Amino acid sequence: MDLYLVHQPYGDVAGAWKAMEEAKAESKIRSIGVSNMTPKIWNSFIPQFEIMPSVNQIECNPFSQQKAIREIMAKTDLRVECWGPLGQGNKDLLTNETIKNIGEKYNKNVGQVILRFEVQDGMIVLPKSTNPERIKSNLDIFDFTLTDDEMAAIHALDTGKTKHDPDAPGVGEWLIKNYPIND
Repeated sequence: MDLYLVHQPYGDVAGAWKAMEEAKAESKIRSIGVSNMTPKIWNSFIPQFEIMPSVNQIECNPFSQQKAIREIMAKTDLRVECWGPLGQGNKDLLTNETIKNIGEKYNKNVGQVILRFEVQDGMIVLPKSTNPERIKSNLDIFDFTLTDDEMAAIHALDTGKTKHDPDAPGVGEWLIKNYPIND
């Protein structure tokens, strides 16, 4: 297996991580990572791990750039893998004038500009689509480069908010209750 993640950082995270470290040591898994880790959650678990995660898969798009956790991860050269890199259909994002104007300059659609921004900003993006044309379009982002001013304009769109807040009271308990994991 190329990559295996702790999907939600609740329950016996340390035990799950230990099992993943063992599987990696046995060459059953090439890379191991985490998901949905905020700075608070990161700092409570990561220092316990023998092996650093390869990635932290987090909600990330121009409106939710996750700057605080990215700064922490950058200190050890770890990468963010975006889930929801196109905002999960957020109409405000997909009709944003700043992004649309940049797209017009390069003859690219809003999705292409967003994905180019994220890749150029050092993130791993895996946009979800079942539409063949959109899949093809999502791959067509490597024939242009955003300028420093364009990158700054998109950086300025960050609201600091996400749809999913792993630190919110009750989130962990709710997930554990509704998605039980059996040994």
